[in-house]
Amino acid sequence: MKSKILILIFIIFMMCGCTAEVNLEITKDKINESTSITAYENVIYTKDILRTSFRNYIPIYASDVIVDTMPDEASPGVTYYEKEEQDLGNGYIFTYKYNFDIDEYKNARTIKDGFNSYNVSFNKRTETLSLSTDNDGLIYFEDYPLLEEVRINIKTDYEVLENNADRVDNNTYTWIFTKDSNKNINMVVNMDDTPNNILRLDNTDIIVIVSIIGIIFVICLILIIKNVRNNKL
Repeated sequence: MKSKILILIFIIFMMCGCTAEVNLEITKDKINESTSITAYENVIYTKDILRTSFRNYIPIYASDVIVDTMPDEASPGVTYYEKEEQDLGNGYIFTYKYNFDIDEYKNARTIKDGFNSYNVSFNKRTETLSLSTDNDGLIYFEDYPLLEEVRINIKTDYEVLENNADRVDNNTYTWIFTKDSNKNINMVVNMDDTPNNILRLDNTDIIVIVSIIGIIFVICLILIIKNVRNNKL
């Protein structure tokens, strides 16, 4: 099963050796996306230039055209990412956030602009969410030659049935993309309302539990028979 996945949101990536981190959290009905771009100043791109180059209004859907105005302005009827910025002294971290309904995420600008092809799908019969991309890596590296690295983190409390993550830390799955990363993202999540922190029993667990109950029952039966014979019951 295949499916989708994500990423980056920026219409301008400055020539300053940028890195980006995309954080996705999968809940029952939402995919919460947060993309953070770290950009440092240099002799060409001062902090003022950096600050004005990363747009305040980026539409969440790729179907909404970005009007190149300075300063950028919001258009009626268009939904935008929420932008935050953190001053690093020698640069900024720009963060763009939005909480998507799961069935809307396939139209997110980050995915459509980040991959040549992808899939995000939910199977109602098996209650599984599938996320996958093609094997060509991120096309952002073609558009922005000085983009150095992109980390994609997907977090969920639901059971992950399949994944090809580069690293797994508890319930967070991480893919690391560089210019030469010709790889894909593949993840299948069990969305049957039973998060991973709920106890799950396999056949071995059931056999052990039944055996223990059986032993306890036999011991109790022996004690009862013994007490009856001794007229203690």
